[in-house]
Amino acid sequence: MTLDRLHTQPRSVAFLAEVVRAGGVAYAAELPEPLPRPEAARVVRDWLEAATQLAGGAPADEATARWLGAVATIIELKHLARARAEQN
Repeated sequence: MTLDRLHTQPRSVAFLAEVVRAGGVAYAAELPEPLPRPEAARVVRDWLEAATQLAGGAPADEATARWLGAVATIIELKHLARARAEQN
């Protein structure tokens, strides 16, 4: 997963999901730094800009927020799996 390889913290992606939920995809796409790290911000900005092309309004915003939440969960699970592997 690209964001995981860029060492993105899952809480950053989860927070972005809440921003999308509250303000919409178009709003989030205009943020100067949607994620703290520049490389990750570029990746997620491309995703958000692609999502703005959907003519879905609030349902598309909610679907994007849920998707970002799922991405955050996957990143967190990968972090936990790596930590567990390092312990063994």
